[in-house]
Amino acid sequence: MKDFIIRSLESLSSFGYIVLILAGTYAGWRWGAGEGHAFLGLIGGFVLGLVAATVVFGLVLLAIGIHRNTGHLLLVQRLGPERAEASLRTARAATGFLGLSSGQIIRLGTNVYLVIFFAYMFLPLIFMMMAAFNSPTIPTAFPIRDLTLDWFGALLGNTQLWEAALNSVIIGVGVICLTVPLGLAGALVLTRLHSRARTVIYAILVSPLLTPGIILGISTLVFWNSFGVPGGLFLAIIAQSSFISAFAMLLFMARLQRFDPALEEAALDLGASHQQVFWKITVPFLRPTILTAAVLAFLQSFENFNTTVFAIGPESTLTIQIASMVRLGLSPEVNALAVIFIVATVTIAIAYELKRRAEKARAEVQKELARAADARIALEETVEGRGDTPSPQPATQPANA
Repeated sequence: MKDFIIRSLESLSSFGYIVLILAGTYAGWRWGAGEGHAFLGLIGGFVLGLVAATVVFGLVLLAIGIHRNTGHLLLVQRLGPERAEASLRTARAATGFLGLSSGQIIRLGTNVYLVIFFAYMFLPLIFMMMAAFNSPTIPTAFPIRDLTLDWFGALLGNTQLWEAALNSVIIGVGVICLTVPLGLAGALVLTRLHSRARTVIYAILVSPLLTPGIILGISTLVFWNSFGVPGGLFLAIIAQSSFISAFAMLLFMARLQRFDPALEEAALDLGASHQQVFWKITVPFLRPTILTAAVLAFLQSFENFNTTVFAIGPESTLTIQIASMVRLGLSPEVNALAVIFIVATVTIAIAYELKRRAEKARAEVQKELARAADARIALEETVEGRGDTPSPQPATQPANA
């Protein structure tokens, strides 16, 4: 009876695996259709069916495989090596899942996880983009009735949103102007300070990263209000720079760990001033990190909400304006703005990747040309070296009289 059950499970494994996935997909679609989200229900049902089929048949068949492997010796003793191997080969042929190796099972599970992960990451963006092109009477992605560009026109006419975006850009530029010098100064101090106070200073400079953004915004507003400075773009720049400069400092410290101080010492020994050493040696070495810190500071400033909302006063940034619009309900204008940002981001990423590949291919070609030139020069030198050595000539014997 046990062998009959095992053979039945093996024979029905692939069929049952597919049936469970289809059943879960159908159930999810029916539930989603009843709730008005058929596509979401379809995807959710497929994922649940896949998980259920993997659990049910995967674990059962794995247990069967372990049972058969442990019973292989008994089969050999009972039937002989040839008949036992034929029996196991027939069992493995009955189920494709048992034929998978451990590496194949891990790759299958990894692929399933990646599909679920990327679906979780990108499906909301796809739905948001679809909602931006839906009919003006339907502010959601489904059901799709009429494709339209009206939401982009409404976005262009929303002056408050564009003013908030301009404020975000202004604050981001101001944050760059503050955080890059402050982060560089802190990194230089910490990397060149050899004292017990170094740990204390490092903890103080990094502490804004561990402080909630609400606390930073409120404390900045309270402190500067005592000097008569109201909330606005200036306080927003100050509040954001208080913690973004710590990010820049960590980037500079990581870069300075690979810097050779002997370069600066050699320049000073040759008569250069400290200003010349800084601008001619240190800054060129830190140039890639300066650009990275500037981009990171701008992005951190552009998307910040918790700190800015308390320090901005009567002004508004793009994130604050979007939050106020979404609080009143779904706004397809925000979806249209998201489409613009996504298209711009993807375009920049593709352009960067194409440029990087072109530069890499150009570098490879230059390396091959240099290698070929070196080989040609070496060959020419070898040939010339052989030509310089006179070949031995046979001695001429005088003729006999």
